[in-house]
Amino acid sequence: MTCCRCQATDEQFDARFAQHDLKRFQSRGPDASTRQLLAAIGEIPLPPEPVLLDVGGGVGAIHHVLLERGFARAVHVDASAAYLAVAEAEAGRRGHAGRVDFLHADFPEVAQSLPLADLVTLDRVVCCDPDFTRLLGAAADRARRLVAFSYPRPRFIVRLVMAAFNFTNRLRGRTFRAYVHPPAAMTAALERAGTHRRREGGTWFWAVEVFERTL
Repeated sequence: MTCCRCQATDEQFDARFAQHDLKRFQSRGPDASTRQLLAAIGEIPLPPEPVLLDVGGGVGAIHHVLLERGFARAVHVDASAAYLAVAEAEAGRRGHAGRVDFLHADFPEVAQSLPLADLVTLDRVVCCDPDFTRLLGAAADRARRLVAFSYPRPRFIVRLVMAAFNFTNRLRGRTFRAYVHPPAAMTAALERAGTHRRREGGTWFWAVEVFERTL
């Protein structure tokens, strides 16, 4: 994503959108695909008190849960300032304020300046970036052990939903677009970065995969 892309994300995921997602998280917990991502992560042993880098973390569902499960710290990088605001407020409400660093930025642009993490997550983030190779490569570069991400499956109905979403945004004059990337190409990008698939699953709409650094 470029700075223009960050502006498009801020426009798409505004304060009203963020508040709606936060209320849903507070009442229902993580969405189905996020629950599957968390479950897959929980099946793989990590060092004591691991560190999380949550890319495009939205309301912070992943780090809210993982900090309560024994993670020591988290960094939440997001292109939406509104999402960061509600995630930070929720972290304070849960007593995690001193354990999460929040950064409003284009992750690939700042990745090299961020510390390594035991786990890097990108939940429904790859579909927001046209350059998935750069995004996933940056994520794998920051991961000591695991990269966990979800993406829309390349099914006809899924593509139709994404196309309708993009058409609506075009009519509204918004520049944000959603993408359905080829799974094989994403796998290849992560394998070139020195990781291999360890877990896979998901829902009918969202695929969930966890890649582990090859030792």
